[in-house]
Amino acid sequence: MVTNTILELRNISKRYGDKKVLNDISLKVNLGDMILIKGSSGAGKSTLLNILAFLEAKDCGEIFWKGKNIDSLTIKEKKGIRKREMGFIFQEFNLFENLTVKENLDVVLSLTTKTTKEDRKGRIKEYLQKFQMEDRGDTYVKLLSGGERQRVAIVRTFLTDSTIVFADEPSANVDDKNKDIIKGYLVELKNAGKSIVIVSHDDYYDKIANRIYEIKNGYIKKIPGEGER
Repeated sequence: MVTNTILELRNISKRYGDKKVLNDISLKVNLGDMILIKGSSGAGKSTLLNILAFLEAKDCGEIFWKGKNIDSLTIKEKKGIRKREMGFIFQEFNLFENLTVKENLDVVLSLTTKTTKEDRKGRIKEYLQKFQMEDRGDTYVKLLSGGERQRVAIVRTFLTDSTIVFADEPSANVDDKNKDIIKGYLVELKNAGKSIVIVSHDDYYDKIANRIYEIKNGYIKKIPGEGER
């Protein structure tokens, strides 16, 4: 049977010591989805995101990637999926402070693609122009504002051409102007056919998400949203 489900959790639970953070979570991510997962600080949003991205182990339940149970995959195979098909936008940016914008982007491309240095240089130039950041290409990341750093992190996600993008509070550390720019980039990623999973504590992304969930007391429930389909 043909399905457009790329990632699925079935009855996932996670505990830290005596605290059960996630309880019997089931969730499907389809191609082209923009899913928003909400909840208060400490509710388990980031833990759920990390489990979806194979970055953290579940205690029980099943995870399927393109219909295949990941328990049957080797560590190398899981790393390969993360490298080739998963993009990440985290509030800490995860950029190299002492490298320039172009150097940061080149590092990622050299690790995730089999392209020549000249090809990478051309692609980086193209995307910096596309996102109106060409004038910052030779600037060291440590000299950028928070909003500019997050924009570089999003350009990095476009460059790697990921199938699914995980965004953990992607605009938590930026001003309102850059929040709007970042939201626009996420919509563009979705329109390009990518699957997006955002976790956030506020209502900023409600209108662009086609499904919204809330985590509370370890459980997840679907809630109505304006962009729902």
